[in-house]
Parts: sequence; C-alpha cells; structure tokens
Amino acid sequence: MFSGGKEPQNPKSLKLSPSPEITPDVFRYTFKLTRENIQMLRERLIRESSSSFSSSKELRLSTFVIVFSYVFVCLIKARAGELNRPVGYVFSVDCRSFMNPPIPKYFGNCISGYHRMMLKAEMFMGQERFSVVARMISDSIEKWDENDAWKIQDFVAYSTLPPETQFIVASGSTRFGVYGLDFGWGRPDKVVIATIGQGNGISMADSRDGNGGVEVGFSLKKHEMDALIDLLHHGLKI
Repeated sequence: MFSGGKEPQNPKSLKLSPSPEITPDVFRYTFKLTRENIQMLRERLIRESSSSFSSSKELRLSTFVIVFSYVFVCLIKARAGELNRPVGYVFSVDCRSFMNPPIPKYFGNCISGYHRMMLKAEMFMGQERFSVVARMISDSIEKWDENDAWKIQDFVAYSTLPPETQFIVASGSTRFGVYGLDFGWGRPDKVVIATIGQGNGISMADSRDGNGGVEVGFSLKKHEMDALIDLLHHGLKI
C-alpha cells in the first residue's frame, strides 16, 4: 500500500507499507464446506430472511454470499472482546462486463474491490445474524454498477482505521477452479493463499474434490482459532 497525499507535511511516498509480522502463535486452518452444507445454509437463509425482512428485494443466494456471510459472523463472534469495536469487510468484484471497448475475458482480469467499513461488532452477536450479513452483502453486490467500476479505491482509508478494527478481507474465488490447474506436474493436492496474513484475511476456493464444495482458509492466533473452529462446525448442526 502506498502512502501520502497532497499536503506538504504528508508527501506522497512510493514505499510499500510494511506487512504485519506473523508471530509463532499464529495457526492456519482450512474449513471445508460440502455442497450439502452450502445448500443447508441456503435453506436457513431463506427461512430467516422470510421472517426477518420486510424488503421485497430478492436476496442473492450465490455460493459466495452464503459462505462469506457465514464465516464473517463466525469470525466476529470468535474475536469476542469489545462489542463496540469497528468491523467491516472487503471483497473483489469482477468488472470485465463494464469495460468498453471489451477486454480479454480470462478470469481474474480487471478486478476492483468493494468495501464497507465502520460497522459495529454488536450488530452481529445476536441470533439470526447470518441473514443480516447476507442481506448486507447481497445489497452491496446488487448496487455495484459501472460508476463504481471506474472509481479509484481510497486505499489510504484502510491505513487510518482504528487498530482494534476487525476488517475481514476475502481473497480468492469460489469459481476460480484452482484445483483444475496443471502446469505440467499434475493437479495440486493443496492450495493455500499465503497473503491472508494474520487475523483479518480469509481465502476462498472451490473444493479439491470437485463436488461443488468450498474451502475457506484462516490465519489466527490459537485461542481465537479454537473459538472459530467451534463456531464454524456448531453452526452446521443447528
């Protein structure tokens, strides 16, 4: 991330901001959701949204919305702590269809990002918060348009967030087909996104089994990871 601005006392800098150090007490974990798990969560969202929302706008129930909403709520609850702390999320947006003249259609070309910041953790601590987040993310996707595609992202805003902010960043895609890649030495046995860092990043990929499932990667300190794993698996039993 670059820094600086137009102010004389804060000149522009092309130096990259330092990455946070990964401490020895940080662990990685891959959570696997089967096609059946995702369908069960989809049906739960349909039930909860029909009883919780008066909006006539249809809820987008894509695999991404379902999975990201589910893990977002679990991450907020696993952190616990101050309920008034700021939280937010960011995910990638495919902008290929907005380009004129058209651009090459290979997957991953022309990516932008959508972010929502300065929410409060307490919003996601109660019952049926899964459907609240799904509605929020669904609306974020629906309102994205060509004007947003041409906006320059305010990356400086990320660096000015309060240190206690829990800002969930989703990397990867459930449609990338990473386990189908073969560069001459066979398909991969395990795919890991190394840049998810510590705490606020998650990775998403299609399942290595090719059965319509999803793999979600996390990188957290052990006490928080233990709480997260319990929440992730318990939520599938409700």
